Amino acid sequence: MNNNFLKVFESCDEKLKDIAFTHSSYANAHKATSNERLEYLGDSVLGLIVGDYLYNNYPVNEGKLTKVRSTFVCTQNLSKIAKELGIKERIKVGSSLKNMPISDAILEDTVESMIAVIYLCKGLKVAYKVVTELLDIKAKLKKGVKPTDYKSELIEYAGKNKLKIEFVVSTYVTKGGQTNFKSGVRLNGEFYKYGTGSTKREADQNASRLTLKHIAKQAK
Repeated sequence: MNNNFLKVFESCDEKLKDIAFTHSSYANAHKATSNERLEYLGDSVLGLIVGDYLYNNYPVNEGKLTKVRSTFVCTQNLSKIAKELGIKERIKVGSSLKNMPISDAILEDTVESMIAVIYLCKGLKVAYKVVTELLDIKAKLKKGVKPTDYKSELIEYAGKNKLKIEFVVSTYVTKGGQTNFKSGVRLNGEFYKYGTGSTKREADQNASRLTLKHIAKQAK
């Protein structure tokens, strides 16, 4: 399955492929374009594909859908996939990171950048097919998946590092008239990331996921 993902990726635009493997530390040192924008897009495309697949193939309630989705898009899963793809040696980093192991956060960003390249070059239909194959969603759902609880993980991180954690929640009305929730994570009084969702639980989970990702990037 992973070979098909790589095969499609390799048939994409050469310039975009190069950018997908360019970490910001290298880009800053060589006046090149980093993969940060691709990573941003790839994260969104990945979330859409996984969310759509689960909605259409996994008839459980919204809370369970949110938790199960997190197991497929989390750093642990994406970095594991990156290692299986064997792309670590292709990632370009700056001299400050040359003699350090490639972090899971960088591996995650690279996979998301690759997904963005496939989406831009081949369209959503092809991206949908290769990404669902790459994640092996069908087989894993059949076997059973253990949902990732980002909020609990973040609370545990805060406890270990003696940080005061707060979730500041508000509501807003969408253009369609639906009431949604917005949750902001505050650590030691400093705001980190916001997350949104149709329920408070989903908003908290999304805010926690983005905060953990931000913390991992800062630790690079």
